[in-house]
Amino acid sequence: MTNNMKKNLKYLSLLLLFLWFDTVTGQVVDLTTPRSAVFTHLGNLKPDNYHPGVAAKTIYGVSAEEARKKAIRLKYIFEGKGLLVEYNDIPNDPDYTDSINFPIPRHAYKPFPYRLPGVFLEKYGNKWYYSKSTVAKIDYLYHSIYPLGAEIIAQFVPDYLKERFLGLELWQWTGLILALLFTYFLHILFKKILFWLLHFIKRRITKIPIENLDKRLRQFSHPLSYIFGIYVLELIIPYLLLGQKFGNWFFSILGFAKIVFWIFVFLKLVDVFIAIYKHRSKKTKNLLDDQLTPILKNSLKGLVIIFGLFKILIIMGADPKAVIAGASIGGLAIGLAAQDTVKNLIGTLMIFVDKPFKIGDWIIVDGIEGSVEEVGFRSSIIRAADTSVYKIPNSKLSETAVNNMGKRIYRRYKTTLGIRYDTPPELIEEFVEGIKKIIELHPTTRNYSNYTPYNSVPYNVEFVDYGDSSLNILLNVYFMTNDYAEEMHGRHILLLGILKLANSLGVEFAFPSQTLFMELFPGTQPAYPKYNTNKPDIEKIMKEVIEEFKKKISKY
Repeated sequence: MTNNMKKNLKYLSLLLLFLWFDTVTGQVVDLTTPRSAVFTHLGNLKPDNYHPGVAAKTIYGVSAEEARKKAIRLKYIFEGKGLLVEYNDIPNDPDYTDSINFPIPRHAYKPFPYRLPGVFLEKYGNKWYYSKSTVAKIDYLYHSIYPLGAEIIAQFVPDYLKERFLGLELWQWTGLILALLFTYFLHILFKKILFWLLHFIKRRITKIPIENLDKRLRQFSHPLSYIFGIYVLELIIPYLLLGQKFGNWFFSILGFAKIVFWIFVFLKLVDVFIAIYKHRSKKTKNLLDDQLTPILKNSLKGLVIIFGLFKILIIMGADPKAVIAGASIGGLAIGLAAQDTVKNLIGTLMIFVDKPFKIGDWIIVDGIEGSVEEVGFRSSIIRAADTSVYKIPNSKLSETAVNNMGKRIYRRYKTTLGIRYDTPPELIEEFVEGIKKIIELHPTTRNYSNYTPYNSVPYNVEFVDYGDSSLNILLNVYFMTNDYAEEMHGRHILLLGILKLANSLGVEFAFPSQTLFMELFPGTQPAYPKYNTNKPDIEKIMKEVIEEFKKKISKY
């Protein structure tokens, strides 16, 4: 015997270990690789090549009759879920090892790891079979898809409706059209029921009228009713036995439509949420809540669309792990390329979380002083007192010290009143006491009526210094307002009252000057002002001034 003959006999003996002929049908049974095993199963259950006994060879660990039934049911499961087997994608390696879909790498293969993860093939000895756990689940999966049985409709179909047209039998086309009409009718009915239910819940939860909320609830119920119709259609379609190719195409359309409608549902849900949030934010005095509305709306809708697109990619056949990995890498690349933008977005989030200021507050940041007009995605707009507009990046606002003058409890006013050096001490004392009485009566200044031991002294009016050309009286007061214009008006009333008090008492304000007195000049007297220090006169003047001030502030 030659070496070539020995080699051929060796290959033949190895081949006979893996291949055998079915004694009844004469069909070759090949279980050497995952691909050949799947082909043996499904290839022998085609209408023009129907050998269920051969297909049953792929079922492991049960009797021949039980294996035959389970092989047929497994094919119906694939069709009922619209799963199309691509033989070229199945590994053809006898020693194939799956280290991705199993915690511990093993000789196994999952044809549909995401849509049907419980079904897989496994190597027993030198042959590939559907695994023991798969065989145990077949009946459960079958009854979950076909509670009434796979051929419940087909067995009552007359022969004249079994003629084929465009790849399907006439009864299948008829059933498909009737199923579509039925689900459309359910869509209309469910839409009305759902809107009524949502409207009822809304009235139970809140009676506050929210603009266009009923319209938004109607828009929300519309795509949701379509989703309900699609789920009903997915329950009906398996009974039409459309086959793997047509069923896969039809279920792919339904899956795509379902994701699109879910995107619309969540977009409308965002609109409903924003409408409620907008209504509640109008009740608060913090205008920053109103500014958050468009940012929150756009962010939520962006997230809905992004997740919807990812889901569509998965429905179209993309590997979920590859999609997540691609999104992570893409997000990292975008983040690196737009670091400043990302920093500003985070800064925006920090502003809305910490709320260091609100719209309309007067702030000072990095030498820029003005009123906050807008807080955007990337920057905030500050309008200065001269109406200049500054755009400050939100990242800078979140990291820099911000002096929010709008959050002051009081607005402090401090000045020095300089009076002439020749003012009599008793007049100075009465002038100081008169200013204190004006402050106590002033409607917006902090005084002893709202003073507590835990606060600082409510105001200061004291003779504190000998100036170069005046006797200096400290005036330190606090206005109980956060509004700039109101503070200015309060100053106006206060200073005007002090000025009238000074004029009535004869107290004169000094200004930087030099006065030369000729005290020893013959026949002349020094030119000093004449001050009235008569106590009864001073008390009368004080009373008149205070009464006049009371009348003035009564109109405030």
